[in-house]
Amino acid sequence: QSTWDIAGARSNVKLTSLYLEMLAPTNVLVTGANRGIGLELVRQLAGLPVPPDHVFAGCRRPENAEELRRLSEEFTNIKVLKLECSSTVKNIVENKGLNMLINNAGVATKSSLYHVTTEEMMTSFRVNAVGPLMVTKAFLPLLRQAGQITSGVPWSCNSAAIINISSGAASISENDTGGGYAYRTSKAALNMITKNLSLDLKKDAILVSAVHPGWVQTDMGGPNAITDTPTCVKTLLTLISSFQGEEYTGKFYHYSG
Repeated sequence: QSTWDIAGARSNVKLTSLYLEMLAPTNVLVTGANRGIGLELVRQLAGLPVPPDHVFAGCRRPENAEELRRLSEEFTNIKVLKLECSSTVKNIVENKGLNMLINNAGVATKSSLYHVTTEEMMTSFRVNAVGPLMVTKAFLPLLRQAGQITSGVPWSCNSAAIINISSGAASISENDTGGGYAYRTSKAALNMITKNLSLDLKKDAILVSAVHPGWVQTDMGGPNAITDTPTCVKTLLTLISSFQGEEYTGKFYHYSG
């Protein structure tokens, strides 16, 4: 069995508030920031014990992201922008680069074998797999810049890191129900992209890992999910703050460690 399976790749890291206090990136970008996990990531990142200088909240239609805009009025370090605006981020961070990119944007459908369509499959792959890859390419110069500035320190989300929000539904070994063709396969593709990036960016000392946030009470997860969004995000941030070293790159982590 491959260690890339979710069952084999879970870490035994002990999650404590001490790790959360260690999370102190200077500049962060979160995609899909207008709702759900993305919105809560922006909220909690902006309010860290050592808050970032800038939390870039990326979404497709900033003009319609009312809750995100209200949040940016509460936290002056939040910058709302369209994902296409990499030049805007570059101008703001100047020579400090981008320490952490969180590829959170995604779509979920549950179509069975008898209802899944080509359009649904293509849309899911475009958003869940191709999208994160293209966003990473666009911001790679800024991630490399941050990595060069922090050269010599342990690999971490404070130096240069890409965190991809994946799903346990992408696990081959834990799939015992079938269905969800578009979502499962597109997230499995994201896992492979994560592994590839970790190898291709090893020379740049950029940490790349995927995390499964669990079943969360969002528009995607539904009201019957077992974890509320604030609890989920706090656990995720505690987990990624424990990534201290090269050994944490190229792996898939469950939100509980």
